[in-house]
Amino acid sequence: MAFTKYRILIFSENPDKLVPFYQDVMGFELLEKLDIPGDYGYMLKVSGDLWLWLGKHSEIKGGAAEPFRHLFNLYPEEGVQFWFEKLKKAGVTIVAEPFLAPFSTPENQVWFCTFLDPEKNCWQVVGKK
Repeated sequence: MAFTKYRILIFSENPDKLVPFYQDVMGFELLEKLDIPGDYGYMLKVSGDLWLWLGKHSEIKGGAAEPFRHLFNLYPEEGVQFWFEKLKKAGVTIVAEPFLAPFSTPENQVWFCTFLDPEKNCWQVVGKK
């Protein structure tokens, strides 16, 4: 068996409130809006073949009750510090400011910065400082 695609699905009580964060702050490209009776959502392109689905779900109320149960990693070309500054300026909740990963070596430094989206879904940017 071979997997050919990878998608992140985030369900929400109100995905309309999440879309501006992912478009305006994160810079994800809106690919389409699905709007059928009783169901709707948005497909956004993160990078390449990595897409994010923000969908309406009747069982979801409010923000994530356990934000750290799922942690989504992004590996930006610009580096972790660039994204930390951008997210901080946008008023995003920063969980962990840039820090050097414990497994880093002087030759291979890996940095992390952890943040929450407006519904407390947890993300990290990972890579060079």
